[in-house]
Amino acid sequence: MRKFRVLLVIVLATFMVNTSHAALNHVGTSVANFLKIGVGGKAVAMGDAFVAIADDPSALYWNPGGLGFQQNIAVNFSYTNWILDTKHNFLGVVLPMRGVGTVGLSIISFSSGDIEETTIYKPHGTGRVFNASDLSIGLSFARRLTDRYSVGVTMKYLSEKLSLELASSVALDIGSVFILSYKYNVRMGIALSNFGGNMKMDGLDLETDVSTDFNKLVEARLKTYSWPLPLTFRVGLAADVLKSSFHRLTIAADVNDPRDFKARGNLGFEYAIKSMFFLRGGYKIGY
Repeated sequence: MRKFRVLLVIVLATFMVNTSHAALNHVGTSVANFLKIGVGGKAVAMGDAFVAIADDPSALYWNPGGLGFQQNIAVNFSYTNWILDTKHNFLGVVLPMRGVGTVGLSIISFSSGDIEETTIYKPHGTGRVFNASDLSIGLSFARRLTDRYSVGVTMKYLSEKLSLELASSVALDIGSVFILSYKYNVRMGIALSNFGGNMKMDGLDLETDVSTDFNKLVEARLKTYSWPLPLTFRVGLAADVLKSSFHRLTIAADVNDPRDFKARGNLGFEYAIKSMFFLRGGYKIGY
């Protein structure tokens, strides 16, 4: 347990050092920001402090390295009515294969619903509607290299659609979970998410007519720029500080360091009775 306390201090100290450089962030410089929305009821309830736990299908999002320790077929589905009438959905399927490893499939979708179209000349609406939608489809593979260490990787296709414009890319997630001590089930998790190419909008909506000095309309095409994905590094610790046949108390602490914002902290706990009843809570620092 002493080892866990020392490592916890190191993790939190790293967070404090990084947050002192808040002026060096790059807010608003990434695309596919739907990838920042956490998934899984357990993980979200624990304040997103889940990178070292990663013990259910939501590990496909948080840390694919955790899949290597999962021994049963599992499915996780969530449907969320998010802010401003948007919809956020997640589907995760985990399939352990004895002697090979664990494979997984994840699908994340985000949609705006219908939005009334307006223009400069018709600010009250044109009578047409459009929508915005995002999609991530990932295939994962994880394997236990030893009885204490597991590593996993996810390859995913990403797309963002706005009316008749579309941007797409391919990204990689990689992560690992290391059991530091069996006595208190002390685990350390590390994950790098959304490592991939830039995304750039393209489509028919970019075609337009431009008036010249001679009052002639000339066909033109609007220029768009490419933007990077929300690359995120996570590191965390988790431990069962109380455990018996009747109950268990798990605590977790993460540092979340995205490329487009300052580093942030996540704290969480789970209290379980007979592995049937659960009380979870969490706290986010620096959000």
